[in-house]
Parts: sequence; C-alpha cells; structure tokens
Amino acid sequence: MSGRIGLLGGLLAAQAVIIAGLLLASGMGSDAGASQLLSFDPANVTKLGVSGEEGAVQLVRDGEDWRLVHESEQDAADGLPADGGKVSELLADLSDVDAPWPVATSDDSAERFEVTEDSHQRRLIIEDEDGPVADLLLGTSPGYRRVHARVSGESEVYSIDFSNFEAPTDAGQWLDKALLAAQGEVSRVVLEDAWRLERPDGEWQIDGAPADAEAANDLVRRFTSLRVLGMPDEGDNADGDGDAASRPAGVFLVTDEDGEHRLTLFHEAEEDDYSLMSDRVPGRFEVATYIAEQMLADPADLQSKDGVAEDAAETAAEAEDNMLEEGAASDQES
Repeated sequence: MSGRIGLLGGLLAAQAVIIAGLLLASGMGSDAGASQLLSFDPANVTKLGVSGEEGAVQLVRDGEDWRLVHESEQDAADGLPADGGKVSELLADLSDVDAPWPVATSDDSAERFEVTEDSHQRRLIIEDEDGPVADLLLGTSPGYRRVHARVSGESEVYSIDFSNFEAPTDAGQWLDKALLAAQGEVSRVVLEDAWRLERPDGEWQIDGAPADAEAANDLVRRFTSLRVLGMPDEGDNADGDGDAASRPAGVFLVTDEDGEHRLTLFHEAEEDDYSLMSDRVPGRFEVATYIAEQMLADPADLQSKDGVAEDAAETAAEAEDNMLEEGAASDQES
C-alpha cells in the first residue's frame, strides 16, 4: 500500500515539473514575440530624416538643441532652430515601438500596405555618430493611430502604434515656434517713433512717466511668449522693399538678457496679415493678427491710471486758477 502511495506521489511530482516547464516555455515565447521593432538609444541620435511624397525634412542635433537643415543653402528652413521637444518625443516613441507577430511577409503585401522602397508614405532614417541605426518605411493605416511599418531590408510587415501625422514632411511643423521670442527677462521695449517702455528702477515707465504695471507686463509678455505661425511663403519679400504693403508697420528694439535686438513688423493690408523679421534669426515669419495688434500698443493705454488721474486733477486745478485770475482781473477793470 505504501508503495502505491509513493508511486502516485512520484507521478504527481513529475506532472508538476512538466506543467511548470510548459508554463515557463510559454512565458518565454510570449516575451520573445513582443520584441522591439527598432533598436537604438534616442540620446545617441544625431540626425533624423523624414521624407514622403509631399517633401523631406532633415534635422540635426546641435549640442542640446536641434536644427533644420537642407541640401540647398537657399532653402528658407536651413539652419533654423527646430522644436527639440517634438524631435525627442518622436524618437522616444519609435524606440519604444513593440513588434508583435508580423501581419504579412510577402512582396505583394508590402506593395499593398505601401511599405516598399519605391512606394511608401513615410521614410524615417535615424543616425548616430557612426551612421544609420534605423531605416523605417511607413505606409497605410489599418485603424486609428495604427500604421503598417517595415524595416528596410527585411520582409516582415507590422501594424504598429504610430501615425504618419507624427512625422510631418513640412519643415514648418518642425520649426521652433518660439524662435523670435525674447530671451529671459525684458528690461526695455521701444517702438520707434512712437513710445519707449522701460524700468530703470524696477518700475515700468512709459516715455519717462509712470506706467500701468499690469498693462506693461501684458505688453512685455507679447515679446517673451512670442510664437510664429510657421515658415513664410517663398514669395515673401524679406527685405521689406517694394510697395507700401511690404513696408514696416513698426520697428521694435527689445532689450532682454542677451542684449538688444530689432524686430520689424510688416502688415500686408490686403490680406490683413502680419509678419516679423528679427536681426537674430534669418527669415520672415507670419504671426497672429491679434498678437501683432497688441504689440502696436497705444501709449495712452500704458500710462499709469494714477498718473492719468493726477494729470487730470492738475489740469482741472490749473483751469480753475485761470478762471479765478480772469474773474479777478475783470473785477478790477470794472
């Protein structure tokens, strides 16, 4: 009897070992099937190329920043600062993309999903100091925020969690929209031939008189938080010469933590559009109409309300004194 019990115990132990082995093998198989599509370290990336039917964009790392580059030195985007946060987010997303089992492996499927060398919607080439570390072809979308993807040189096509819209081929969508903003704290803003806003002793003054602090700070924020709408059209006249529609509507001298710089504001009257040029950054950039109009502030709106009230009181007092003097003179004559 005890022998049978021992035999049964041994069989149960053997079954437990087999089951544990199967579960372990199953788990390892699942992990192996969920490998990453691309293998690179975003921190080591020095160049990103994005191309498609609509165009192509090249971005290169410049120290801690990113810049737009182009093969032609005449391209308006060449050398301009790029949105580093947008670049970093894209690289982080791509480095984390999981590659489950492929949805297809045939050449016909690659053509149907538009991920071939000759037919694709996006091509992303990622490089580090040693050269390319990833070459990814993106094609059709099987669903919301999903896209078919194939690594160049491989046959497997995957459906990944990504969107072609996250990798635009328009340089304007990669542009750092804050490239014309003042750097750090602003101590003076001058609108040539109009007004001068400054704070020599920590208090804002408009043309030497006390300014309304809230109004002054609101105006200064127009320069510290300045955002452009995108790259200008190639037809824009960057020099501002020509007809009246291309001439400056205002020239600002802004003093910030990097020194003084000049901003020239243009108004295209026919379209009621505004654009800006800076002597720090090449090019002419469109800005929102309401922002431009707020930059062209009326100096009366910047004056201290207390100062205006005091001036009004002084004017009224002077007028009353004049009336009294005139009345006294009239009495003496009579």
